[in-house]
This record gives sequence, C-alpha cells and structure tokens, in this order.
Amino acid sequence: MKLINLQYIILFTGLILSVISFFMIGDYMKKIYHQNKEILVLNQDTKKSINEFQTTNITTKESIKIEKTITKKVIITSKVIPTTNKIDEIIFDGLTESELTIKLNKNLNNILDNTGIYFSAYTKKTGLDPYLSVAIILQETGCKWKCSSITINCNNVGGIKGIPSCNGGSYKRYETIEEGIKSYLDIIYNNYYLKGFNTPELMNPKYASSNEWSIAVNKYINAIRES
Repeated sequence: MKLINLQYIILFTGLILSVISFFMIGDYMKKIYHQNKEILVLNQDTKKSINEFQTTNITTKESIKIEKTITKKVIITSKVIPTTNKIDEIIFDGLTESELTIKLNKNLNNILDNTGIYFSAYTKKTGLDPYLSVAIILQETGCKWKCSSITINCNNVGGIKGIPSCNGGSYKRYETIEEGIKSYLDIIYNNYYLKGFNTPELMNPKYASSNEWSIAVNKYINAIRES
C-alpha cells in the first residue's frame, strides 16, 4: 500500500514539474521572440538613420556645390564698370575749363570768334593767366570788335615778325588761327610769365615803349573778368 502511494506521489510530482517546465520554456521562447523583434527594429532604424544621413549629406554637398556655383557666378559678373561722368576741375578763378572758355568767348570776335578753348586749354596746361593773355591779344589785334588785317589775312595775333612772310611784309604768316594763338601764347609764357613779368605793369617796360600799354591791357582784363 505504501509502495503504491509512493508511486502516485512520484507520478504527480513529475506531472507538476512537466507543467512548470512547459510554462518556463514558453516564457523563455517569448522572451527570445521579443529580443529578436527588438533587434530587427533596431537594425531597421539604424539602416533608416544611415540612409537619412547619407541623403542629408548628399543634399548638403549639392547645396554647397550650388552655393559655390552661385558665388562664382556672382564674382564673375560683378565687374567694376568705370563711370563716364567726368567732373571738370577748377583751373582758374573758380571756373572749370568749359566755364572759362565761355567767359573768354564773350570777349573774342571776328576771326577770333569761339577761340576761347585755345586760351583755356593753354591755361590748364601751363597756368598762364587767361585774362592777361586774352587782354594782350585784344590790345594787339583789336579783336574785341574787328581784328587787324594781319590777323585776318595771316592768322598773326601778336604782330610777330618772321617767315614765312605775310603778304611779302615783315610779319609772319600762320596756316591756322590756332597755330597763331599758340605761337603767341608761347612767347608770353616763356619770355615774360615764367620770368616773373606776370602783370601788365611788370611787362610794360620790357614789352612796350608806351606807359599807356599796361593801362589799356588792364581795362581789357577787367572787362573779361566781369563778363
């Protein structure tokens, strides 16, 4: 009797252990399944992150290339375009070359009409007083109103003597009025102005025998200045 009871106890115990083992194995398999699933999800997330990083990196590189291209194009097209608006400089008595030319032209007539540009250009180049130079020529030629015959016929604005001759006389003939003006201005500038004879009063003793010469020249100077 005791032996039979002992067998039942062993059988019942074995059955209980089998049930417990079954549940333990099931729980263990469930854990392994969840772990594998988590690893799979992690791998998928990691792959996704890598793809996103690569895509972002490619996008960044493309953006840098585009920015570099745009910057390069901007640099290439950003050229300095020189301005064409040139401002005239003041050359005498607060006047620009063009303003001085207009003022001088108001006092030059007959064959010297509109020749003020030659006097203002000479002033810009050398600094010679244009009022003085024009005033002397007006005194020598009468071109405030009507020029002398040697000025009209031979472009001689200062009574300069030499060759080629003006109509067989002692006065010199010039091919153009511009040539005649420049030649006379060179004489005034080199022989008088550079040597300190820069006013009618200082020039008078060396230039003319009459003391009235400087008075007449000064009248022309004042008329030019006020015109």
